Amino acid sequence: MSYKDTLELYDELMAGGCTETQARVQAKQLGSIGTVLDSMNTKLDKIDKDLVWMRVIGAAMTLAFLSAWFK
Repeated sequence: MSYKDTLELYDELMAGGCTETQARVQAKQLGSIGTVLDSMNTKLDKIDKDLVWMRVIGAAMTLAFLSAWFK
């Protein structure tokens, strides 16, 4: 995923008619969203891997229970 850098955001905001202070603050805030999203994606990938193992363990427990039940 690619994000715009803060300088590009700043230039676009200035071209859109924002004041310099407002453009600077908004560009900084919008630029930091990319960092937050990257961090969240990393955490979600780890959770997905953990959930796969939990599903495998749950399936094994279910099969063990059913095999003991129908003996």
